[in-house]
Amino acid sequence: MAFIKPSARLRHSLLLRTLKLYFSSALVPEPHLQHDTEETSQNPNLSAGETTTADKFHAAIKDHHRRNPTPNPNAPPPTPNLTIPDLSLDFSTISAARPVSPSVARRVIEKCAGVRHGIPFLQSLAFFNWATTLEGFPASPEPYNEMLDLAGKLRQFDLAWHVIDLMKARGVEITVHTFSALVRRYVRAGFAAEAVHAFNRMEDYGCTPDKVAFSIVISSLCKKRRANEAQSFFDSLRHRFEPDVVVYTSLVHGWCRAGNISKAEEVFRDMKMAGVKPNVYTYSIVIDSLCRCGQITRAHDVFSEMIDAGCDPNAVTFNSLMRVHVKAGRTEKVLQVYNQMKRLGCAADTISYNFIIESHCRDENLEEAVKVLNLMVKKGVAPNASTFNCIFGCIGKLHDVNGTHRMYARMKELKCQPNTLTFNILMRMFAESKSTDMVLKMKKEMDENQVEPNVNTYRILISLFCEMKHWNNAYKLMTEMVVEKCLRPNLSVYEMVLEQLRKAGQLKKHEELVDKMVERGFVTRPL
Repeated sequence: MAFIKPSARLRHSLLLRTLKLYFSSALVPEPHLQHDTEETSQNPNLSAGETTTADKFHAAIKDHHRRNPTPNPNAPPPTPNLTIPDLSLDFSTISAARPVSPSVARRVIEKCAGVRHGIPFLQSLAFFNWATTLEGFPASPEPYNEMLDLAGKLRQFDLAWHVIDLMKARGVEITVHTFSALVRRYVRAGFAAEAVHAFNRMEDYGCTPDKVAFSIVISSLCKKRRANEAQSFFDSLRHRFEPDVVVYTSLVHGWCRAGNISKAEEVFRDMKMAGVKPNVYTYSIVIDSLCRCGQITRAHDVFSEMIDAGCDPNAVTFNSLMRVHVKAGRTEKVLQVYNQMKRLGCAADTISYNFIIESHCRDENLEEAVKVLNLMVKKGVAPNASTFNCIFGCIGKLHDVNGTHRMYARMKELKCQPNTLTFNILMRMFAESKSTDMVLKMKKEMDENQVEPNVNTYRILISLFCEMKHWNNAYKLMTEMVVEKCLRPNLSVYEMVLEQLRKAGQLKKHEELVDKMVERGFVTRPL
């Protein structure tokens, strides 16, 4: 029989995660919450030896996937008990040096799921089946929950339920965390009814629904703009689970994301009438939504109400007021909001400073932008990739290659990790200045830092190689993009590569590339 009682610590961590869901979207930046204990309860730190072992498993999976890329994405789902014999031999060789723990198995699946494109799903499933059937493998929920989440991410929901059935059959602990992962994946896939159905089936697996599970269903639906479904779910069960500030805030958030501000304000009023006091997150959501729909005066009224109610605004609140002015190009207004923050003793965060930097960069005032960067560093606020991306964009308009080198060195000095956009901006700038060596250096650093390329990355590199008449490199990147990453190239880039192959007399590779594009459904074969 499956174990069913989640620890109090896990329940608390899930509640924190629910709060964080409100602010992880583009609507309102995520505020700083206290340490999320779910990280320690669900994602324990691995030892150095375990990390090395997990990396070896992951490398074997990636290598097999590279040699055997995922076939047609519309292929039928794999058998749940899939095994890959030659890969199982590799796994056994790796595990001979150190037994596989549930934490290692979870980490391997997590790493496989961590990429945006080209997830080695079949190899991940084969690893999961191999690891969990090892003799003496502990009945821990870690790898099961991770595999369920990966299956849901790829919309393989029959497999996700198979994993839950395995947990029940093998006596593995089934908790709210297990079902919350399934609920979130259903909602993200657009299956609201199925998400509610999963909640209703919790008791079939001996897992009693509680307020945390109730909150997670509502927050998941609201995050994906399914406010009607969330409201119906709320109305049907509010008698069973007493709504609190988390649930009401989630509903307000959902109606705001759905663009129905009047309904959001109605729930906001109902919340106060029910004796539930709005918190800083609730007020920030309402203020942000009013700003986004142009009701600036009303947003300031709610801000004043917030102050009068004794609820101190935080950086998220001020960022909402600041954002609307940034997008409208009103730099003076942005600085006024920042000065108001200082008067009320509210410390600016990375997003606050990024908005000020973005405003100065929009005005092409590089000097002021750099001053703000220096100020935030002096204040102990860590810049992120977005901070530098704005500045690099501004430098790019000035065509100052030396300035780009200096700013990139500063970024490294501050140990700020570049993201895909950073590398794309830099590579485009260096390509325009004919600094081919620097473009290739950026791509090398991108790979070393495990920053995933996107369509624009490939477009810059392929265009560069085609311009240099290096058809082999252009073909290699195009194949990687289409076959391994399942990315649809821009039609002009595709035709550019075909032209290079024709000019080089590489008719076989020309035909192979057409076949790969047709197989992916990216083009139709010409008659």
